[in-house]
Amino acid sequence: MKPRLPLEGIRVADFSWIINGPQIAQWLATMGAEVIKIESQVYIDIGRVNPAGMAAGEPGPNRNGFYHMLNYGKKAINLNLATARGYELACDLIRKSDLVIECFPRGTSERLNLTYDKIKAVKPDIVMISVSLLGKTGTEPSGWVGWGPMACSFVGMFDAQGYPGGPPRQTGGTWPDYAIASAVVFHALAALRHRNRTGEGQWIDASMGETVIGQMNEWFMDYFMNHRDRGRWENRDAFMAPHNTYKCSGDDKWIAIAVGSDAEWQALCEVASHPEWARDPRFAGKESRLHHAAEIDALLREWTRDHDHLQLAAILQKAGVPAGPVLDGVEIHQDPHLWEWGYWMKMNHHEVGERQIPRMPVRMSGVPEPNYSLPPDIGQHNREVFGGVLGLSDAEIQMLMEQKVIF
Repeated sequence: MKPRLPLEGIRVADFSWIINGPQIAQWLATMGAEVIKIESQVYIDIGRVNPAGMAAGEPGPNRNGFYHMLNYGKKAINLNLATARGYELACDLIRKSDLVIECFPRGTSERLNLTYDKIKAVKPDIVMISVSLLGKTGTEPSGWVGWGPMACSFVGMFDAQGYPGGPPRQTGGTWPDYAIASAVVFHALAALRHRNRTGEGQWIDASMGETVIGQMNEWFMDYFMNHRDRGRWENRDAFMAPHNTYKCSGDDKWIAIAVGSDAEWQALCEVASHPEWARDPRFAGKESRLHHAAEIDALLREWTRDHDHLQLAAILQKAGVPAGPVLDGVEIHQDPHLWEWGYWMKMNHHEVGERQIPRMPVRMSGVPEPNYSLPPDIGQHNREVFGGVLGLSDAEIQMLMEQKVIF
């Protein structure tokens, strides 16, 4: 008997787009859930046309690498929710589903009738996931729209980053979208377990901003407990010194070093061939090193600038010193560990040829290979879903396509 993936038998009606919702759905799909991505050619998923993922040659909605990265393992249908029949078919699919996902701003979900009250009326035990910038409930900000970086700005992360006396600094990319996706999957599985025990569905109202707050505990607790604003700390730490990034040889190559104990400091001094640093009374003990962090940074910058960042990190790690090369995008893609571990995956796409995209960042010993089927073309599974799941005839499907309901 063929081994089953853990979520086989779970169906997801996925109305989400762009990043956070699609990744939630992707986590579920790789573990075996039947995820049906509901799109419309009226408002195509921005992920399909994101300039960052455009393939060479002729552009097209099925060729985008950004979309491929977030949508493998799923099925895709077209449905125009602005039509009465389109919304009726959406409700029919919801009745046959366990989970519903949407990530629209509050006003948009209300206009599309994709609020929890509407969906619960269709299927009382549904588990519904809503992801937004600051949650769908509460005061005025719950109606705000924005991207992941705005969530970081609103909850203070950018204010906490940067250098003293300088402006706030942004993190690269929109990592709050990916962070909340991982968190919401946990809550979705908990809600499904609750439903299976009690018969009760529920609404998961997820806030990107609050997810960011949960990853800034030290910053907020310093104010709550000590009534002080930590301000901007550069790359330094409240308990470790040295704790910084240091320029290495080559064009824009760096190494990160973080020393948390006397033993690690001794080992660093030995690797650097500077035993006098270990004997210097300014650097004797953690408290003294913290007080003289700037002097330590100056010494390390003078030392690291003539070393290769990859080789030096390996030498320090072998000596027991926490260190790591600051890899750029090319180096991450070429990193032999990630290839050996199986993080990067090669897929052969019928329009763009071979493409390399990331797998899920976990391995489970007790389950078969996750579902890494190709990202679906727009509308690829129209007949399979409308016919096989909802029971429409080929003639009905063709008529609805001509009427731009399935569109």
